Amino acid sequence: MHPRSRRRRSAGYTLVEILITTTVMGFVTLGILRVFVQALSIYHYDIGKLLVNKDMRTFTTEMSENATYANYFRIFPSHTNLTRSVNTLINPADPDQGYTTAIVDTSLNDGTSGDCLVLVYKDATNDRLISRILVYFRVPGASSPTPAAGVRVLNRGPIRKLDLAISPSSALPVFQLIPTISNPSSYPIVIDDVAVASPPLVEVIPATTPVSYNPWGLFYNFYDRSIIVKGELIHRGSFANSVNASATNTYNFTVSPRG
Repeated sequence: MHPRSRRRRSAGYTLVEILITTTVMGFVTLGILRVFVQALSIYHYDIGKLLVNKDMRTFTTEMSENATYANYFRIFPSHTNLTRSVNTLINPADPDQGYTTAIVDTSLNDGTSGDCLVLVYKDATNDRLISRILVYFRVPGASSPTPAAGVRVLNRGPIRKLDLAISPSSALPVFQLIPTISNPSSYPIVIDDVAVASPPLVEVIPATTPVSYNPWGLFYNFYDRSIIVKGELIHRGSFANSVNASATNTYNFTVSPRG
């Protein structure tokens, strides 16, 4: 065989060699990408964990300072559910005068929880008057699974706040001092994302349309003396983060107004 022809054949690659090399490079690239995605997920998870811890410290400090120095508190089912209508006698001493409709508040008693906490501060010179209210309210998102009687659901949403000085100080009931919160997004965020798990839902009797259930939420009324804040803080670290990299931590904190 001619020497020149032998050199020309040995200088190139066959199609099979190229395909094998491309396949091997593809597997190597895929492995590198998987390691990169995993490292990125861990990075974002660590960022989310730091943000969760920051939220815990920030909210604990804020609640400790504000709730401790409040005179008392009220917990409502939500910032949109502060009042209800009831039928009451016009004159209890004379039932024949019939009934009228009265507006009462929906504040929750001991052993129940809601998503709207109102800290109340009395006037320094007259303890019958209110000089300031501080409202923390969670804006609930969609519940999962769909609420139904006997089902436990999980609901996520941010905590926002409203700090209102009452001037001059007022003797009105607390629920009448809370302004209508028609645009929650205009109020500052305290925590970006808090998940709250419900107890087994109990349908309100008589039934309403749409169906409503006994209230449940982030703020728990403990013997009308203390507030238990119980939820799950959630952070994803960044918008590029995947669901698997979400950082969560259960938040459980108790504080009592000085009275």
